[in-house]
Amino acid sequence: MSFEEHKHIILECVSCGLCQSNCPIYKQTNLESNSAKGKMSILYALLQGWLDWDEVGERMYECTTCKNCEATCLSGLDIASVIEATREELVKRGYGHAVSEELAKNLREVHNPFGEDATQRERLKKLAEG
Repeated sequence: MSFEEHKHIILECVSCGLCQSNCPIYKQTNLESNSAKGKMSILYALLQGWLDWDEVGERMYECTTCKNCEATCLSGLDIASVIEATREELVKRGYGHAVSEELAKNLREVHNPFGEDATQRERLKKLAEG
């Protein structure tokens, strides 16, 4: 589903903050903008025109999409799908994450996310098989 199709989830967030207790990124940074509540607030501001796309990318990429926030969400919102759709939209608009872009480039060119040469992989496979 596209970002457009996820707007209703952003609008349904009641900003209760229960999601913070389970978020591994929030636990590491103590930044509300790294919790699901914070991300939904950022996306709400984007929908209202208070922020531009170039201002939301950093926080959207600081999410593991582990879905721990959904375990405590009283509204049962699928936050991970919103984050994934937002990332997809960011890429379409030219605000992709450098690591993701490198992985995608490697997959296109050598069919390996790490950019390793296929002949090397075959050599290692044969060594492992003994």
